[in-house]
Amino acid sequence: MKRKILFLYLLLMLMAIGFLYPGDFDFHGWLKKRTDEYFPEAVKIRRHLHQYPEPCFKENKTSAFIADYLRKCGLEVHTGIAGTGIKAILRGGKERPVVGIRADMDALPIIEKTGFEFQSQHKGFMHACGHDGHMTNVLISARLLSEIKDRIPGTIVFIFQPCEEGAPGGQPSGADRMIEAGILENPKINAMVGLHVMPGYPAGTAVLKEGPLMANVASVFITLHGKSSHGAFPHEGVDAIYAASAAIMQFQSLISRFKDPNERAVLTIGKIKGGVRLNVIADKVEMEGTVRTFSFETQDMIEQGMENILKGLQTSMGITYDFKFQRASKYVKNDKTLTRLVLPVFKKLLGDQHVVITDPVTVGEDFAAYSHRIPSFFFFLGAGEKGKLHSPTFSVDEKIFHYGPLLLSAAALEFLL
Repeated sequence: MKRKILFLYLLLMLMAIGFLYPGDFDFHGWLKKRTDEYFPEAVKIRRHLHQYPEPCFKENKTSAFIADYLRKCGLEVHTGIAGTGIKAILRGGKERPVVGIRADMDALPIIEKTGFEFQSQHKGFMHACGHDGHMTNVLISARLLSEIKDRIPGTIVFIFQPCEEGAPGGQPSGADRMIEAGILENPKINAMVGLHVMPGYPAGTAVLKEGPLMANVASVFITLHGKSSHGAFPHEGVDAIYAASAAIMQFQSLISRFKDPNERAVLTIGKIKGGVRLNVIADKVEMEGTVRTFSFETQDMIEQGMENILKGLQTSMGITYDFKFQRASKYVKNDKTLTRLVLPVFKKLLGDQHVVITDPVTVGEDFAAYSHRIPSFFFFLGAGEKGKLHSPTFSVDEKIFHYGPLLLSAAALEFLL
């Protein structure tokens, strides 16, 4: 009798081990099937989130909706992180390792012109950067993985972050604030995964590369001070507008003559304001711009070069200046090992022709804050052709919800298994 009991006990133990860590369980096949089954739910979630966009650090209704959904999935949910941020923990068959999957929640101050029945109900705000799609993909991923949590040999932390689009007044971004609040600890996250929708590629296309993927972003603020005089007697004044035009032209030499031509960089002065009327020499000009680079060395060179040009104009033209070079976010970098681990999985799931190795792109993303602290993998998900990012007509092709949850889940599992 004792032998029978012992035999049954051992049999149950072996069955449990086999259930937790099955060598023959087809994770990818199961995920593809279940992702397709949850497609109608994903569309419903996305359209709800799209109707109620909320700006930086004010994502209160969005956060409440997400937290409620995650609790229904059985996750351990923590709210109020860095204001409206959320951390939801899915504990698998083992405590470690731990991988994070991140989505951003904030919307842009843009009036929507899509004409959709489900267009924004919050006038003046719109999900014009696809964050409604990001949240939906991660929520469905959480639901999928919660159904097989006992088979997962590790822990998955789902992160919903406020204020990716940039905090006002040079304040820390949502990612920086989440990290300061301890989002990477308890449990300590070993790797991070994320995505961004990208128009111009068909839904179901994954676009990626190892190393630098998205740019360092710096904001430039310049004020030139001259001396006012009558427009008929320019020699009696110091023309701040003339100095500003010289500065703008000379700044471009930093890109064309001082930067390695094999390295990408952009310097754009997007705003200029000066003068009081047509016949008065301007005594003040204000300029604002952006600098995009893929190395800290090039960023340093451009900052120092801009200041040197302004110093030269001070000597040659007699202006004085105020110069502020504000580093907003670092470049997003994909860990080599993680990228090479995930790449064949994406090709298996989508087919080689639907996985594109891209050049670095000059847009920024504060996912960079995670990627410079822990090994990270970030990719673009083709969103179709419905408008451009940050435009009033932007929208995602909802077919992406057949792919986003699948790819995020598979990338996280590949790290854990």
